[in-house]
Amino acid sequence: MSNPKVNEKIVLREEGDEAFLFNPDSGDIKILNETGLFIWKLCNGKNSKNDIISKIMDHYEADRKTVEKDVEELLLKFKEDNLLSYD
Repeated sequence: MSNPKVNEKIVLREEGDEAFLFNPDSGDIKILNETGLFIWKLCNGKNSKNDIISKIMDHYEADRKTVEKDVEELLLKFKEDNLLSYD
């Protein structure tokens, strides 16, 4: 699988520990918590899913199996919502 990369049309607005993603094509707004924002910022086309998992493991204390599941689900949701693509 290739590396996830954010859709350049998406507008990011950060408010404290949360962030809002606005998709101008659909008019949808997604709210991200601190961890979701951390993952979003790693979706730059340079990090693989495994890179993202490793960086989360370095940054947060969490069970690897849980992190893997959560990252997979969030990346899938981002893709389904046209918020990112894969290079």
